[in-house]
Amino acid sequence: MNFLYRVRNAAARFMYGRNGADQLTWALLALYFLLSVAAGFVPVRAARAVIRLFAAALAVLALLRVFSRDLEKRRAENAKFLYWWGPKRTFLRDWRYRRADKAHKYVKCACGAWCRVPRGVGKVELRCPKCGEKTIVKT
Repeated sequence: MNFLYRVRNAAARFMYGRNGADQLTWALLALYFLLSVAAGFVPVRAARAVIRLFAAALAVLALLRVFSRDLEKRRAENAKFLYWWGPKRTFLRDWRYRRADKAHKYVKCACGAWCRVPRGVGKVELRCPKCGEKTIVKT
């Protein structure tokens, strides 16, 4: 039997019944790396030490989450995080698509809906599909 195969099986047996890496853990690790890099740009030694200490605490918290056996609590924490992060992720994804679309102009209606208008047409009367409000938009 291959050595790496035995190591992989041992790791799988060890992780059985444990939480593993979820979205909150990955977010904590991303924040850890971001703070670690940012600490290198801080000129004050004491502030840099505090930032690195906080980053190390985030890394330890992420490891504790990965190896935790209290699955109900970790899943509840992850669900709260996803409930908080979901709208922000959607906004960032939609913003990236709107920014990349050079053929259309995006106009935000008073009701909060984004309406898409072809670019370069001139003045257009736009009717919001959500609330029905009509506005004149210059494209």
